[in-house]
Amino acid sequence: GGVTNGSLVLVDGASGGVGMATIELAKAMGAKVIAAVSSSQKVTYPRSVGADMVLCYGRDTSSYKKFKSATKRAATELGHPEGVDLVVDMVQGDLFEAALLSAVRPLGKICLVGFTAGQKPIRPGILLVKEVAVVGSLWGRWAAQNTEEHRINVGEILNFLASGAIKPRVDRIFPLESFDKAFELFETNQGRGNTVVCFSNENAPSTGSRL
Repeated sequence: GGVTNGSLVLVDGASGGVGMATIELAKAMGAKVIAAVSSSQKVTYPRSVGADMVLCYGRDTSSYKKFKSATKRAATELGHPEGVDLVVDMVQGDLFEAALLSAVRPLGKICLVGFTAGQKPIRPGILLVKEVAVVGSLWGRWAAQNTEEHRINVGEILNFLASGAIKPRVDRIFPLESFDKAFELFETNQGRGNTVVCFSNENAPSTGSRL
């Protein structure tokens, strides 16, 4: 994503494990972060990992419109009146065109990581007018084909972990025989951090335990 010290990053779906990890990593790299969540009940999670501002985008057109305006104000307050440098999008759906595209500065970037709200067609003409680059992110293929760069990235992340700049966040641990309950967390959007399925019963915490 080209994040550097002073960049402004918008992360949606920010209360989940990937979202909170993205916030921590961006902060460790010196960026400012606007976190976005679907409901007000979720704002404490991204705030707890260092997001500079937390906004709610809701689940309908009216909420998206308010979020669009709030994001522009937040970017200005954080010193980026033209918009954010990078959006890390885990939601897509109608939110993408309704609010995310307008949040990015000219020649900024949107990195697609997921589509929890479903996939919607992306109109190339809007990307042209906005001068926005949209890229997909699949870590496995890139890591396999760029082994040295991957090794460097992993080393940097390990250094961040060692310094405490980022922390592993396990929400709940389930034994293997209860793996279906772990998937229910994803289906009902209740996960807050990483959900772990434990393949070894040795010293395993009880089902649904929180760390």
